Amino acid sequence: MIVNKRDKIIEVTFLLSLKNGFDRVSIKQIQEETELSAGSIYYYFKDKDDILVAMLNKYLMNNIPVFKEVVKNSGDSLMDKLKAAFIHITDSFDKNEFQSNSSTMPEFNYEDYFVLLSSIFHQYPEVRPMFYEIQHSLNDFYGELIQEAIEKGEIRDDIDVKTLNIYIQSLIKGHITLLNQSNFSFEEIVEANLNMIGDLIRKENHINYAAGEVGSIKTS
Repeated sequence: MIVNKRDKIIEVTFLLSLKNGFDRVSIKQIQEETELSAGSIYYYFKDKDDILVAMLNKYLMNNIPVFKEVVKNSGDSLMDKLKAAFIHITDSFDKNEFQSNSSTMPEFNYEDYFVLLSSIFHQYPEVRPMFYEIQHSLNDFYGELIQEAIEKGEIRDDIDVKTLNIYIQSLIKGHITLLNQSNFSFEEIVEANLNMIGDLIRKENHINYAAGEVGSIKTS
């Protein structure tokens, strides 16, 4: 597969950023790994921040439509779709797509990927709108999945969609950190989270709060 120079610059910057953090990647390092001159790099990008935007578009923004499609087509039930969401969020790259084979380049690692995204969010406020756009899109997506399940009579109809949406997304994001920092297996974490969600949304299972409200998530 032949990779054009612009894509090569983006890919190399991304892989170097996984290892070192984007702020510690220099144009000189990008030159060395791509075997391109500084002039060639600046032909495609006005500066390093311009590379950052392109990198986020390719390795973050472009993953969202793929993620949604995989989840939507994973089965008929909400639980099937949520299982796919847990799995795909940590397996959304085709590792074979990376063309850099230099011995100095790091292998793709999901722990490094999410650490990188977090550091970019905090260190580069100018790109935060991209993260906000993704979050708004995911809010709508999960909300639609929940609403569809309610309308199909698949889950309890007294569940507040927004509250359940927050709960599901918190579990999906949280399992990434737990996976990287504990000795629990991926299967154990996903199964435990899905069981908790299943207990919450089953129509026959209403859990009482200590305060006496019926249902662990209840409309006002």
